[in-house]
Amino acid sequence: MKNIRFLLLSMALCLAFNVLIAQPRLNMFLDSNRFLDKNQQTILLLDYQVPYPSLVFLAQNNGYFAELKVVVQFVEADSILMQQEVTDNIGIRNKADAANRQKSYLNRLSFILDKPSTEVVFQAVDQNSQKVFNWRLAIDKLDPQSLISDIELNTEVRPDSLQYLAKFQRNNTLYKPEPSGLINKNLTDNLFLYLESYSSISDQSILLNLSLTKDSLLIMDEYLDFVPKQNNESLSLKIPLESLRPGTYRGAVVVQNGNEIAEQEFDFVLFEEAEEQFFLFPDPESEYTLMSYFPGSKLPSDWKALSLDKQRRYCTEFWRSLGASKGRSPQDMIKLIKERIDYANQHFSHLKNGWTSDMGRIYIRYGAPDDVQRETSSDESRFVRKDFEIWKYSKENKPVYLFIDIQMNGNYRLIYVDNDDMEATNPDWIRFVGSDFDTGKLDN
Repeated sequence: MKNIRFLLLSMALCLAFNVLIAQPRLNMFLDSNRFLDKNQQTILLLDYQVPYPSLVFLAQNNGYFAELKVVVQFVEADSILMQQEVTDNIGIRNKADAANRQKSYLNRLSFILDKPSTEVVFQAVDQNSQKVFNWRLAIDKLDPQSLISDIELNTEVRPDSLQYLAKFQRNNTLYKPEPSGLINKNLTDNLFLYLESYSSISDQSILLNLSLTKDSLLIMDEYLDFVPKQNNESLSLKIPLESLRPGTYRGAVVVQNGNEIAEQEFDFVLFEEAEEQFFLFPDPESEYTLMSYFPGSKLPSDWKALSLDKQRRYCTEFWRSLGASKGRSPQDMIKLIKERIDYANQHFSHLKNGWTSDMGRIYIRYGAPDDVQRETSSDESRFVRKDFEIWKYSKENKPVYLFIDIQMNGNYRLIYVDNDDMEATNPDWIRFVGSDFDTGKLDN
């Protein structure tokens, strides 16, 4: 229950403190968890999370940046035993992200606790606004004979070995902690509890019980019987959130190893916040096709198996990311793409909507070409004369596209492309326009 108690207490203390000295408060969250290493030393992890709207971002170096100065002190009486200072430079590309309540900065600091009990003082200052966050708490070492560690709340667990996320990884698995203990049901399907079990390796099994209550009613009561494979056994317990109602939940993990019993408690607040959704088509299949038009689109292979909520959630994140890459808000990005779709439907439609045609796809991706050449194929082609268009762009990699009206019905097909890895050239393209075609026309 440390998160909720700490959150409420810190809000009350900071409110009183700010009234007395009129010091602006920085809204952020901090969580502490203790684990034992292989030498039975206590490792203290301090995870802190700052919502973007709490920070002040300034424009510089083609982006927007906030600067957070963090100072951690280990004190005893009036003496500072140890001090560590960290400066977090937090950058975003899209100014709209600064007001997005669902985005936040997350960092982790790690310490070894040498003394049986230590008072930890944590202070964070937003350098652009001078808002301050203060936290002070006495923390005890774990007993070297402890059966389990503290419980860390995570909203995401997935395979990942990228170096820049190393501090949140364990055995090539990424654990995304949630220091606030505030879980948005609309964004998270499961809550994951990470903890470690400590014991001597033997054939004796360990019994674990996970319980969860809400309003004094038992919601979950599960047992796990396992034989540890190592002295420090990592455990990840999943709590599905789909059937849980919003509210405050309190839980406990009890471990029994022979006659020894240990318990650790945890809590979290589950809430539902109406998420602003971004999409252009009511049909998710059409949205999937549209998203595939853009570079860097790593679309889920199991798209049709996803629920409508998950599909909409993915679409929303897609338009946020695409807008951020272009320096636009998701609303502006969608407005721009809708204008291009409308233009494509008006000018490129033939038996099917223009936005699904080859010309429509390129127009939606890059907008109007910077140069258009309209000509007719020569008598040297394998077919009768046909109209063709060459589109050239000066943006991105300066791509070039050659479209030809193969059936002479206005449905232009893409037969040649240069500098666009998302498209393919027809190996026989020259036969459509004639062997005497001046390929210099394709230079850009």
